Amino acid sequence: MKSVQDIQLLEHEWAAALGQGITDKDKLQARTPRVVRWSTPPSGRLKLNVDGAFRPASGEAGGGGIIRDQNGTLCCAFAQTHHGLSSSLAAEALALRDGIAMCCRTGISDVMIETDSQNLLQIVTVQQTHQWDIACILQDIALKTQNMQATITYTPREANK
Repeated sequence: MKSVQDIQLLEHEWAAALGQGITDKDKLQARTPRVVRWSTPPSGRLKLNVDGAFRPASGEAGGGGIIRDQNGTLCCAFAQTHHGLSSSLAAEALALRDGIAMCCRTGISDVMIETDSQNLLQIVTVQQTHQWDIACILQDIALKTQNMQATITYTPREANK
């Protein structure tokens, strides 16, 4: 078993090899938890937070979302179950599609959208290729957002509750 000093020495050797210096301040910052909170949209805009969940063993999935105003007041929300999915990415994409569809049904055209799926965000913003099984979902999202002022961004899971 290695001692604490041995481990610290290894950390410094790796950091030196990578051209990085680890200071005591760096170590403190690495251990300091950061507070993540939901932030309100600017005045006059609404925010849609969406999230999907997936059980690989059964293929069951669900998704939901909530739209709130600049005061954090609930405007509308949805929850939907899905069956036969093949990935958590598909569940996230369906939650995004369903949230955008809710905006369309309720006449909301100017909305900030937050997802906790960086993968989905990169796919929707055409920074990454996508899996074939979500192609139709992505096409539906693109079609629905054509007549909207929608911005889609990533937010950590803790801020997407």
